[in-house]
Amino acid sequence: MPSSVVRVVAARDEAIAQHVRQGAALFGRDDLLAVTAKGKDFKKFLHAMLTQDVKGLADGSLRTTCLCDPQGAVLATAIQFLGPESAVLWTERALAETLRESLDRYVIMDDVELAIDEDLALVQLIGSEAAAIAAKLALALPEVGQWHTCQVQGMPVVIGRGLAGGAPGSPAGEALPCLFLQVARDHLGEVAGAFLEAGAQTGSHAAFEVLRIAGGWPSLSAGDVDPGSLPLEIGLKSAVDYRKGCYMGQEAIAMMTYRGQIRRHLCWIEGDGQPAAGWTLRDAAGKRAGKMGSAVLLPGGRLLGLASVQRKAYAPGAVLTALSDDGSATAQVRVVTTTVPGVLAAEGAAA
Repeated sequence: MPSSVVRVVAARDEAIAQHVRQGAALFGRDDLLAVTAKGKDFKKFLHAMLTQDVKGLADGSLRTTCLCDPQGAVLATAIQFLGPESAVLWTERALAETLRESLDRYVIMDDVELAIDEDLALVQLIGSEAAAIAAKLALALPEVGQWHTCQVQGMPVVIGRGLAGGAPGSPAGEALPCLFLQVARDHLGEVAGAFLEAGAQTGSHAAFEVLRIAGGWPSLSAGDVDPGSLPLEIGLKSAVDYRKGCYMGQEAIAMMTYRGQIRRHLCWIEGDGQPAAGWTLRDAAGKRAGKMGSAVLLPGGRLLGLASVQRKAYAPGAVLTALSDDGSATAQVRVVTTTVPGVLAAEGAAA
């Protein structure tokens, strides 16, 4: 079986992921690109397209959002920085052009300009000491879910405050303090250096992948999401505003919410093998039970991953068989629990 099946995590990278519980680590988010929207109608336009509120939020708001197709299936997810004259949508690099083109297709009479901004960079400071490190730089922090502009080493930086997922060994989805630093790419080195000198540990791509999976943050480009999945099925209920009016996919999302007809769950899984994203999951009777998503292999041989598990097959502790496309390789995985919060998780556990 090829070693590229899952990301093999070195002891150093696992230590970085563990460090965020008592310190903080700085991660470059080169996996994301900024899609910008501006023009006098940008708020009205985005409000009608995205699952998150736009018109009703105050400038300086920071939220997760989704773009869905008319059937409610997620096309892209994004971190939404809302400002008075523009919005910045940080989305997966592989999906940035899809997001821009999908939005642009619906710009008809609105005064909206959409673009991919390669000159912006995003850095994420994750850990229990994130606020303390910012204080060493004399930075006033916004409230959770907000952002504002400040100066770091004399350079303007947009700082947003949110919550991230847990470290390996912590309860699945345990929240950790998180700062998003949006900065001109030309100033990235100086700004990152200031936070490292203030006590942040240097992060790594492998450590971030551990945190992403442990936190239940789905990646469409990594294969975590079944085609046709709605936001509620992949743990992104918080990305949907239920008080706003119509938006792309609103009817399907509303029906799933109020009728409780969830079809699949994004789940945390554990195991000992190395199943690839996209492998089919089957239950003890050999029936299709879902699809493997991305996973990491931790030191000691423990597999930690995400998988889309069908509602009828979901149960904490359920043992499933992951099967490669050609049927030549298999691996046993165990469902830990669902990333889908609230009533949908309770319904799945009872199914």
